[in-house]
Amino acid sequence: MIKMLVYKITPFLAEGCLLPNIKINNGTDWLRDVVNIMYNRSKERLKLAGVVVNLFHNHDEESGITISRYPLIQYQKLLTEFFVVGINEGCFALKELFAGNQSVIRISEQLHIAAKKIFESEQPTLETKHFCIYKLINWLPFSNNSFQHYMKMASLEEKIAFLEGILKNHLVRDFSQYLGLNFSSDTIHVYLTDIDSFTRSCVPLKVNNYTHDFQPFTVTFSANLILPKHICIGNGKVYGFGLLEPAP
Repeated sequence: MIKMLVYKITPFLAEGCLLPNIKINNGTDWLRDVVNIMYNRSKERLKLAGVVVNLFHNHDEESGITISRYPLIQYQKLLTEFFVVGINEGCFALKELFAGNQSVIRISEQLHIAAKKIFESEQPTLETKHFCIYKLINWLPFSNNSFQHYMKMASLEEKIAFLEGILKNHLVRDFSQYLGLNFSSDTIHVYLTDIDSFTRSCVPLKVNNYTHDFQPFTVTFSANLILPKHICIGNGKVYGFGLLEPAP
């Protein structure tokens, strides 16, 4: 089981203003900045409440070094709507962050937001004997090395098998390992059943002040796993890339 908490965030902009940085990081860079502004305003209160404050930025408070883990607070976009998602300890952190705020929160003279809790639940997350079908939206599977290896592959069959292996690793080693779910690579099976395109244009992802281009895929896959919606898999998951939903 993992805990999930989802807030829908609605921005209100002053006349003539636009959301910043919407062309990078899946269009959610502004949302992470908003949460960090709120966090910095309330840092001492959050610490006193027992919140692990580095959940908001995934950096060590003293050294500034990036903490390698599955992000427990994620910034997501689905069509034209924006969401902040808390997972496990991230649920408590978000509850405390939004506690006591008015229905409309002032971020700056140009930007106010409304935050509405739309989902809170403990979700079963486990291996199963039966296969479930999921959709993964704007998944970024590759590192630089794996992309170079992928581009040298001659056959479609080889490319699909390679992508299936990466997706399995993302589920077992990245998602499961850091959340203590202990999925087994020996017993989990992942099969891609649909891919939107092999030739989509790359999208920009800013990591540690450097912008890199990644090839995105929207895929449908089956796996002998029960997984919750509103989790993200792969590169850029903190910004909502690789958003998982049950397939219709």
